[in-house]
Amino acid sequence: MNYHSKSQYHDAFASMVKITLRDGDASEREIIFLEHLMYKLSLNEREYEFVMQNYMDYPITAPYSKDERIRALYELGKILNSDKGITGEDQNRWLGRVARSIGFEPNSIEEITFKAISLTEEEIDFEKFEKEIKRIQDS
Repeated sequence: MNYHSKSQYHDAFASMVKITLRDGDASEREIIFLEHLMYKLSLNEREYEFVMQNYMDYPITAPYSKDERIRALYELGKILNSDKGITGEDQNRWLGRVARSIGFEPNSIEEITFKAISLTEEEIDFEKFEKEIKRIQDS
């Protein structure tokens, strides 16, 4: 299928679907969250269904620079906290998978994930978020 009119977030969504589903242990809440994410990213039903059926065909597109990774984590943390369909351990697990896949150091994933969720829950600005995440990465 050819998507000439796919949304600007199509490939990013496909990466998140692949990260979530590839190991076969996604929770029901994570699947529901992907549906909610479709709406937040302005994907249409056809795109969603196509990605869900073909997610293994997509490469995982990771941000190149450290700053881009932190920005992506911030945006995803805000989305997670705005959606009440995925909470608690599911939030941590899902964001941890994404953080690992986009290039955060495995030994700091748990701390970074916890911090990202708590900071975005507090609705802090990006500059403070960035400073806190860099502090964890540099320690």
